[in-house]
Amino acid sequence: MRRAADLAARGTLRVDPNPPVGCVLMRGGRIVGEGFHAAWGGPHAEQEALAAAGGRGKRATAYVTLEPCGHEGKTPPCAPALARAGIAEVVYAEHDPNPLTAGLGPRQLRAAGVAVRRAHSTRATRALLVRYLAQRELRRPWVIAKWAMTLDGRLSSRGGDARWVSGEEARDWGHRELRARVDAILIGAGTLRLDDPLLTNRSGRGGSPLRVVVCGRRPLPRDARLFRGGAPVLCVAPAGTRLPSGVEVVRCGARGRVEVRRLLRLLYRRGVRRILVEGGGALLGSFLDGGLVDQAALLLAPKLIGGAGALVTGRGLGSMEEAARLEHARVEALGADLLVEGYVSRP
Repeated sequence: MRRAADLAARGTLRVDPNPPVGCVLMRGGRIVGEGFHAAWGGPHAEQEALAAAGGRGKRATAYVTLEPCGHEGKTPPCAPALARAGIAEVVYAEHDPNPLTAGLGPRQLRAAGVAVRRAHSTRATRALLVRYLAQRELRRPWVIAKWAMTLDGRLSSRGGDARWVSGEEARDWGHRELRARVDAILIGAGTLRLDDPLLTNRSGRGGSPLRVVVCGRRPLPRDARLFRGGAPVLCVAPAGTRLPSGVEVVRCGARGRVEVRRLLRLLYRRGVRRILVEGGGALLGSFLDGGLVDQAALLLAPKLIGGAGALVTGRGLGSMEEAARLEHARVEALGADLLVEGYVSRP
């Protein structure tokens, strides 16, 4: 099971909103196959382990960090696959809290004549589920903050130009790994005016996220590309703000400011479970100030602008000891840009 947990950890950050899972197949005291859930939408750990084992998996024991799923999702259910492969016994460490599948896989395995038992939870197997459980217990959407900046920390030029800070490969990654996986994309009115974005998912995978604009007192440009069709648009504004006709409006806040914590609760009630916050700096700062960022993705471009360009703002923290930190952080080159990604943890 320790080996299965080590394998599962390789999928951290890459499988959200699914949990990282590892699987080891053993027969006669030897490992005959192993695998882990490597990417969202890809084969599950059990399927990878069975493929690696081939015919050697028959009469083997499967050690899995999480109970095998029994429902059809983006991939076929794992429990029936284990039974068809002739697995003799399945040992799993953690229960799955997802009501769609909780307990279903073990019942299917027992009905097929496969022995099933639960191993003791360990710190390693529990740690794999922390983010998965958090998304179910927060009672608000899981918040992913993403921004691109230059080497000298600028989100835009002196004139407000932020297209394009990052390169094409980094933008493709944002569509494929972020926009394709969320239920909504959130920006501020300033970003709408400066960038005139579409906020669509152009990766060819996933769905079309709800597009959300947080507005202040100033009117929005009626000719913005966002309002010309495509995925639904939700404008969130305090009372008294004039908004374009034909868009859905939610009043949330007063005195010219939107209350982001209340906004997240409203979005959660309408089914938004994962939301991508793309800026600008003031909006990102308000989420950071409220301790509302769960995951961060920074794209660092090898460019220098100088000047007093817009940064991620907000009240900020009083000391380095209070700083939020990235857990399970990873760094990856995307073309000329550098991605720094991780889960946000506060002291």
